[in-house]
Amino acid sequence: MVAADVRDLADRLCPHLGCHSLRVESRGHGAYAVITLLASDPLAGVYTLPRGPITGPVLLARDEEAQDVTADLYTMPHTIASGQTGSGKSSFGYSLLAQAAERAKAGEPIRIAGVDPSSVTLRPFAGTAHAEHISLGLKDPARIERTLDRLVTDLDNRLEAMPIASDILPITDEHPLTLIVLEEWPATLRALDALDKKVAARVRGHVARLLAEARKVRMMVFMLVQRPEANLIGGAERAQLGLRLSFRSDSVESVRLLHSDADPAMAAGHSTALPGVALMSAVGRGLTRVRAPWLPYADYVRRVGGAAA
Repeated sequence: MVAADVRDLADRLCPHLGCHSLRVESRGHGAYAVITLLASDPLAGVYTLPRGPITGPVLLARDEEAQDVTADLYTMPHTIASGQTGSGKSSFGYSLLAQAAERAKAGEPIRIAGVDPSSVTLRPFAGTAHAEHISLGLKDPARIERTLDRLVTDLDNRLEAMPIASDILPITDEHPLTLIVLEEWPATLRALDALDKKVAARVRGHVARLLAEARKVRMMVFMLVQRPEANLIGGAERAQLGLRLSFRSDSVESVRLLHSDADPAMAAGHSTALPGVALMSAVGRGLTRVRAPWLPYADYVRRVGGAAA
C-alpha cells in the first residue's frame, strides 16, 4: 500500500480506529506515510476574517493543517466559487472583496467592476468611485452589455499599451488591477436569454474574451455560481478558471465539473458539508478541503464603505 491507498480507504478505516478522519502525509517517494488520527473535523470551527493588514497577500481560506491559504491579489488566476444557497459561497465573496476594497482605500491601484443581478454583493460599492464600472439588477439588460463592453474596450486598450518587451502589463493608476465580479452568472445568462437573446450572445462573447485574454493585462474574473452548469459555462471557459472552490453542492456531478480529480466518496460526502467548508483546486496545488473566513454582510458593508478607485 502507498499513501494514496490509505486515503482511499480512510472512510472504511475510521470507524474501526475510533476517529473522525485520517490525515495522511507522504514521506520520501511515497513508500512511507505518517498517518494522524483526527478526533473531529479540523474544519468544524468557524473563524472570522481578521482585520488587516491591508497589504500583502489576501486570505482565501484555512486548510486542515490550520494553515492559512493565501494568494497575491495582483497575480491571482481567474476564480470561480460555486455552492448552494447557505453554503458559505457568498461570505467567501464578501471576504475577498472586502480585502480588495481595503487595499483600494489605502491607495493601491485596484478597481472593482462587474455584474450583480441580485444587487446585494456589489451594492456596497454603489456609493463609491467603482460604481461606474458596475451593473446592478436585471431591469436593464442593455446596461449589463454596456458594462461588459466597456471592460472589453479597456482590455483592448491595455493590450495596445503592453510594453514591447513584456507579456504582462504593469499595474498603474491608468491601468489598475481590475477585479471583475460575475455574480450568480448562470442565472444571469438564463435571464438574458429570456429577455434578449442577441444581448445574451454578445454578453457571452465578452466574458469569453475576458477569460481568455484579460489576465495578462491585470484584469481578473471572479465568478460566483450556485452550480457550474456545463450548458451555460462551457469547457473552454471553465478551463480558464485556475482557482476553483466548491462549497456544499447538490450532487457528485456538480463537484466533478470543477474538480475532475475528486474521488466519488469525497464528492458524495460534500453534499452535506458545513457552511463555509469548500473543496479547493488551484494551479500547483492538489484538491484540498478548506474553510473560508466568515464575514457577516453588515461587516462587509462597513469595510467596503468609502472604497477608492
